[in-house]
Amino acid sequence: MDKTRVQIAIQANPEKIFSALTTSASLVSWFAEHADVDLEARRYDFWGRFTPDAPNRDNGKHPLLEIETNQRLKYGWQVYDADTTVEFRLLPRGEKTIVALEHAIEKAGAKDVSRFSFEDFWFLSLENLRRYLDGRSADARVDFTPEAMKGDIHHTIEIDAPASTVFALLIEPAQLNRWIASNASVDPVKGGEYSFGWAMVGAMKIIDIEADKKLAYSLEQDKGNIVTWTLEESGGKTRLTLVHSGFGADDVPGEYAGWKSFMNWMRSMAEYGSDWQSPIVPLPEGWESIYAATIINRQPELVWEK
Repeated sequence: MDKTRVQIAIQANPEKIFSALTTSASLVSWFAEHADVDLEARRYDFWGRFTPDAPNRDNGKHPLLEIETNQRLKYGWQVYDADTTVEFRLLPRGEKTIVALEHAIEKAGAKDVSRFSFEDFWFLSLENLRRYLDGRSADARVDFTPEAMKGDIHHTIEIDAPASTVFALLIEPAQLNRWIASNASVDPVKGGEYSFGWAMVGAMKIIDIEADKKLAYSLEQDKGNIVTWTLEESGGKTRLTLVHSGFGADDVPGEYAGWKSFMNWMRSMAEYGSDWQSPIVPLPEGWESIYAATIINRQPELVWEK
């Protein structure tokens, strides 16, 4: 059985988190375009363009399988023709609560999906949950309708921090190691080397850089692929835009949801500062180096059994 397991520590009690997980209006604020939840009727429905496979109302029905108020929630979810289950566990830890999620593929469907397909979605969603509970903007969503996912990736996010703070997240190795890199190294000049330290990906080359305004680098392993970050500051806030170019018009890039998740993490890093910690996941064998150093170093904190 293929399982995605993600956990995140949130500064809220289990009662508040459980309410955010089981109230229709709350789910619309941080998770889905539409939601209709009725615990007594054991209904946990969500649908629309912000949900993988972009289901309509009829296809967005999810039976509630298990409920323990303020402790546990489990529901069924048919997605991409696969039968899956999603389980949340809420574990109090002092002033925080660990939200431990497991998304298990019980029966494969027509489309080949794996833990990686859902991992980015849950990274994005759980960060939105944290921000929602903290009273911050939780509007980082991706449009999963087929046409929206095709071609070059374009994502934009508004960050409540100056451009200098956001730009540091892109060029300072210690900051990169918090959200994307396992062992970052950066020579912040045009033509300089830009590396995440990923074992299966070589160093990239910076092709354009302007402090606090722009960074562009080429991905040598994907000929023709260029990642461009643009920062526009106004009133102490920053509009961050990412364009990952080089895809065909009908390509559906695997990085589509992942980049939006990374941008959401960057937003929280800039706004929370050193208090922010990423979610963590068990490291899949052979793929350890593609995770941020902070995720690698925090493996002992995992609550799910391996």
